[in-house]
Amino acid sequence: MLVPNKTSTAYDFELFDTQHREEKVEIKIKTGVAPAAKSWGILTILFIAVCAVSLPMYILSSKVEISELSEKISDDLILLEKAQSENLRLQSELDNLVTLAKVEEYAKNELGMQKITASQGKHISIGAGETTEIAEDDDNAVMALSKWFSGILEYLGFN
Repeated sequence: MLVPNKTSTAYDFELFDTQHREEKVEIKIKTGVAPAAKSWGILTILFIAVCAVSLPMYILSSKVEISELSEKISDDLILLEKAQSENLRLQSELDNLVTLAKVEEYAKNELGMQKITASQGKHISIGAGETTEIAEDDDNAVMALSKWFSGILEYLGFN
């Protein structure tokens, strides 16, 4: 006989009576999840929720950063093109300033110079007797020793 929940089983003598005792097998079916497993389930759900929120935020922020860097690169490329065109303009202006005609005009107008004519040139002729020749060294022992010593000094860097 089953004991109602209202009384205590400690004073139920029928449980200790072996003659009238019937074999009773109680099968307990556990329903639900243990508290430790419930906490792991909550942590797993919380982790998945955090990942589900943070991953799109990370992707969005990286896209924004890529967009900002692309805009900065395009601005810098525009500045580079402007600088290159300004360099080309200044180079052509410099080339125009340094032409031979400009140099001749500056020399004529600013410095008062003029082109040389044939009447202004003088020709000099040198005769054979008026030239100088360098004498060959004698085979003197003192001169050879002097040359050898000066060669060593020159090799060492003193001369």
